[in-house]
Amino acid sequence: MENPEMSQQWGEYMSLLANEGLPSSCNPDFGTGTSNPDFGAGTSNVDFGAGTSNYGADDYYPSMVAVTSGLQNIAIYHSEPSQSQIHVSENFTPHQDAAVDPILDTFGNLSDASSEPDEVDYPIPPEDGPNDVDINIMAENFAQGQVQQNPSYGIKHVIQTVKDHTGYDIPYQKAWYSLKMAREIVYGTWKSSVQKLPKYMGALKKYNPGTIVEWEHKAFQPSTGAHVIGYVFWAFAPCIEGFQFCRNVISVDGTHLYTKYRHKMLIAAAMDGNQQVLPLAFAIVDDESTSSWKWFLTLLSRHVIRGRRGVCLISDRHPGIIKAVREGSDFVSPHGAHRYCLRHVCSNFNTHYKNVILKDLCWRAGSEYQIRKFNRIMEEIKSQNVAAFEFLDKINKEKWTASHDGGWRTGILTTNMSECINGVFKGARRLPLTAIVEITLARTVNYFVTRERRSHAMVANGQLWTDFAYKMFNQWHQKSIDHTVTKYNHRQQSASVVTKRQSGFGLNTHVVKITNRECSCGKWTQFGIPCSHAQKVCAAYNINAASMVKNYYDVQAYKNTYSKAFQPLYPEDYWDAPEFRLVP
Repeated sequence: MENPEMSQQWGEYMSLLANEGLPSSCNPDFGTGTSNPDFGAGTSNVDFGAGTSNYGADDYYPSMVAVTSGLQNIAIYHSEPSQSQIHVSENFTPHQDAAVDPILDTFGNLSDASSEPDEVDYPIPPEDGPNDVDINIMAENFAQGQVQQNPSYGIKHVIQTVKDHTGYDIPYQKAWYSLKMAREIVYGTWKSSVQKLPKYMGALKKYNPGTIVEWEHKAFQPSTGAHVIGYVFWAFAPCIEGFQFCRNVISVDGTHLYTKYRHKMLIAAAMDGNQQVLPLAFAIVDDESTSSWKWFLTLLSRHVIRGRRGVCLISDRHPGIIKAVREGSDFVSPHGAHRYCLRHVCSNFNTHYKNVILKDLCWRAGSEYQIRKFNRIMEEIKSQNVAAFEFLDKINKEKWTASHDGGWRTGILTTNMSECINGVFKGARRLPLTAIVEITLARTVNYFVTRERRSHAMVANGQLWTDFAYKMFNQWHQKSIDHTVTKYNHRQQSASVVTKRQSGFGLNTHVVKITNRECSCGKWTQFGIPCSHAQKVCAAYNINAASMVKNYYDVQAYKNTYSKAFQPLYPEDYWDAPEFRLVP
């Protein structure tokens, strides 16, 4: 006899396949940071990319993420750049064992996730139910080991694995169900994981003192004595301490979890002195809203920023974020600043005008550091489409342009920092909650171990600054050789600098004021490293330009960022009883 409930579920499943092509909860606005190929990192500025990397997209090739049983140890393997890819001064030799950091490079290459759409917990066909022995065999013999090794292991991988071992092509539905079973074997069900979460979080705080965990429950069930999960926030103690040695910029972003409950993951990240992303805080919320973002930003201010002034927040223009920022104080003048992700501005602009040329001009306008060039590009937009010009002109220029930013961004134009973390964790976003938290811990530990080792190599090598700062300083030093200087005022140490014409460019005049640490090109203000014009004027006044590099580029600051060690968690038998019970 036909089961009406199963028939209805099967109909919903097939409707989903028809509408979406494959079961997927993927939101193109939040993927791994590569949803807009025209505005990826490393393409906006010929010298410095979009503010998250100075290494080319080919410098780093991510491969397997090895996950041992119980997620106690995760190692990310990567290749090293050739020495020809790192430009340094003549008297500096990079440490031969220096390895590219897992998230140092262009965020488009960071995700360890599969390229297939992400599956969700939708009903499956009755004939592929849990009593199907073939599915059990696939889950236990093929999928389970792969899922344990790689959280990104997906449906297409199940199909290929089974074919490699048996020579048979299995239906999509069978692969889907065997993968679901394998994940539950390795990581538990969503319900069991939620129930385990308070106990795990208690152990996390116990063995890593100073780690912050905050809860916001939806409701209390008197009949069961359990709380219904609402929000949970966590920030690791070493990351909180490490932020004190980073630049004053935090990027935030939200992304979907691929579960039937449709929770969201909020992430905050900073940038260290070697242009590497430092995860600061995470949260699981039921939805991206004003209340959830206000809750997250309030805890971020209380536990991570901790009264620090002059912090710039970079985000997309989500209404919840904008309203939450206005209701707070850390990211509004005079205490701090709020800036928009330029890539999101361009994407939103393109939804209205759908013109590749205009979209490119929008990016160029926002990423230009000189006001005169910004004005020229805006006039070009106006000449092509007055409405497009008015659209951009209505947005506060301080919020989306580098030329009017005043140095708050420190050269970071987008939310690539937090988005690249999203990309790295994409494989975990389809897992139960406790597994997600475990993976955020394991991978953050990996970053600390890798970077601490690199910092010691920098110190042993006698470096003053990080690799990134050396590269920028020396690129600009080479450019300064052909500049011409005219001194104006010895007290202000001011001068005009004329650049040499090369390949149709040059013969531009820039004004440099050393005492104000500024150049009209805007790059010194943004990056905190004397530009080519400033270096030429420093030489003319017998000033050591190296002494004017920002402190967060110092090797010691970089070392301090990763000096606080994580401690491993003891097995679950040693964990304390949870303070409360939790249910989905």
